[in-house]
Amino acid sequence: MQQPSPETSFEKSKNAARKGSTESASNAASSAFAASSNLSFNTQDSVVPPDQKGRRRLTDSYFIPRSMITPDPNQPRQEFNELEMLELVASIGERGIKQPLTVRWNPTSEKYMVIDGGRRYEAAFRLKLEELPCWVQQGDRKEVLIDQIVHNWQRADLRPYETADALARLRDEFRMAQVDLCRVTGKPKSEISKLLALHDKVDPEIQHAARSDKDTVLTKRHLYNISKLNREEQRDVARQVQRQKLNALETEALVNSNNPRAQGVAARQRRFKTTDAEVLMTFRRKPVTTEHVRKVLADLQRQLAESVV
Repeated sequence: MQQPSPETSFEKSKNAARKGSTESASNAASSAFAASSNLSFNTQDSVVPPDQKGRRRLTDSYFIPRSMITPDPNQPRQEFNELEMLELVASIGERGIKQPLTVRWNPTSEKYMVIDGGRRYEAAFRLKLEELPCWVQQGDRKEVLIDQIVHNWQRADLRPYETADALARLRDEFRMAQVDLCRVTGKPKSEISKLLALHDKVDPEIQHAARSDKDTVLTKRHLYNISKLNREEQRDVARQVQRQKLNALETEALVNSNNPRAQGVAARQRRFKTTDAEVLMTFRRKPVTTEHVRKVLADLQRQLAESVV
């Protein structure tokens, strides 16, 4: 008996597949790529040269029409560096996409959603490429978010709140404890705690500035140190950091001088930099608040006025 072709088998089975099901996703891929793709659905159908024994074909790899792929709106990485994007567009335009995108079938939209490869997708969109090499993965929303965090973390240069927000979502939406976040991301508890502090403890006004200002001086280390203070002092310190463009170490020293939980002389000291001078105030009491500094400055102005008279 003649073996039916993959196309014939697919045509007979596709109408029986329930819309939005995993089978429907598989059929959609088969229909779209069986004729045009060089990637096989069968891991056993290629002959491996004798001198290359040990290799095997990667399953669930396809060329997928760009029209069937959509970016993930909940992707932790929300912004791309435009200069780097232009360089990627030029590279892909010249050499093509060398690393497949990782995608997942979304039965709601009946499209493939990008898990990893958002920059490559954006470059392909700008270049109007007709199809993209993809690796189709399975998994629920939690697994997808974990994969996105890990993939992006490996590439570094995420903005602080892109990672902090994603971790907070895993914790709150999926009820994951910090120990679970450490396990699935491979990051130490200290780093997870610092990132969650950015989400939980930093004043909303400062968070907004850090999220919206692409050129902000507030890095992850700046924000973590600021999170140690109360809300009023956070705003004062953040303004001082931005005005004087303090680095992370200078910010840490400034925070320690404001932090009531700091020990020893540092808890009684406040340091300020102006255009003409650097001023160190040492108080007789601790903790020192912004109101104490204002009272000292008012007293100093009064003394200066009296000395002139």
